[in-house]
Amino acid sequence: MENLKAAKAELRAAKRSIDAMKSEQDFEIFEEEWRDFLNCIEQLWNKVERSCQHKRSQFEPWQGQFKKLRKKDMLLRYLKQARHAHNHSIQEVAEPKAASRSINFANGTGGYIKNLTMVGGNIVNYQGDPLEVIDRPNRYAAVKVKNDGKWYNPPTSHLGNRFISDSALDIAIAGLEFYENYIKQVEEKFFNE
Repeated sequence: MENLKAAKAELRAAKRSIDAMKSEQDFEIFEEEWRDFLNCIEQLWNKVERSCQHKRSQFEPWQGQFKKLRKKDMLLRYLKQARHAHNHSIQEVAEPKAASRSINFANGTGGYIKNLTMVGGNIVNYQGDPLEVIDRPNRYAAVKVKNDGKWYNPPTSHLGNRFISDSALDIAIAGLEFYENYIKQVEEKFFNE
């Protein structure tokens, strides 16, 4: 019987890419690790499928829930499309971005400002609907990519929750967590007999 050895090797390689990305200061090397991560995650997906051929009739219907997530979930869809953009075009998949601050209404649909006073980039007096201030450090950000005539932006949600970072590293960490859980579920369902 097949096992998940090959898929787990890709998972370990993806983790090594993330570890390298965490401390990398040189953009060219960071981007190389980001591209490696994207490839490892897609290879992981493919190798899990190959490993489950012995139970294909049970695996494919079960896997359907994850296939749907990879199409609908913004973060998972972005990882797949960024990998596709890297491998099948000359598009960039990351860029250096300077630190920034954004201010938005907390509810995400707009709101009312009665009074807003800022000094030196900081709010010193505010009256109105609740605001959300997001400070982003210097980072290597994921960028929008185009595949088959359709644009894919860096994710703003993941598994039903807001995802506020455009950092390629943050996106990779969230993606890795999802795929670690996916492999764990596959192993429990199809390899613990």
